[in-house]
Amino acid sequence: MTNKKGPVNVTIKFRKAYDPHKKYVFNTEGESLTQQHFKDECEVINIIKKHDRNGIIEHVQRGQARYGDFSNVADYREALDLVRDAQDEFMTIPSDIRKKFDNDPGKFYEFVSNPDNKEELKQMGFIETQEVSNVLDTNQAPAVAVEQSTAQTAKQEPTQLPT
Repeated sequence: MTNKKGPVNVTIKFRKAYDPHKKYVFNTEGESLTQQHFKDECEVINIIKKHDRNGIIEHVQRGQARYGDFSNVADYREALDLVRDAQDEFMTIPSDIRKKFDNDPGKFYEFVSNPDNKEELKQMGFIETQEVSNVLDTNQAPAVAVEQSTAQTAKQEPTQLPT
């Protein structure tokens, strides 16, 4: 290896497990950002003492236990797909209606689930009224008789092969 002044011999010293350890010292300057009022709460000895007293590690057991039959619950992936599909369907609703529910599919679901809101759902166009269904029925074209396809007739009549 060379530099501007001439050749340089550099040896790299590899550290081994049995070499003496270097001590590094870190001195903070200024005010510490550590929140000292959590000191007792984070002390491992205090956490173990609380566990010995009541058998519960508090920061792990903050949620409330729920008991029930959850055998028909889908896995996590299917649940996420259901939520995503519901959000996609909600986004197909006109923006003025979504704005009424603060763009929240959960609020919309609660509104739709309440039977007291049936009239308002009819006004929004989510529930088909008798007049709309009559108009749809009169606009339909009359049914046309269609001949069966050859595939359908083949299914009905067994074929016989010449012997």
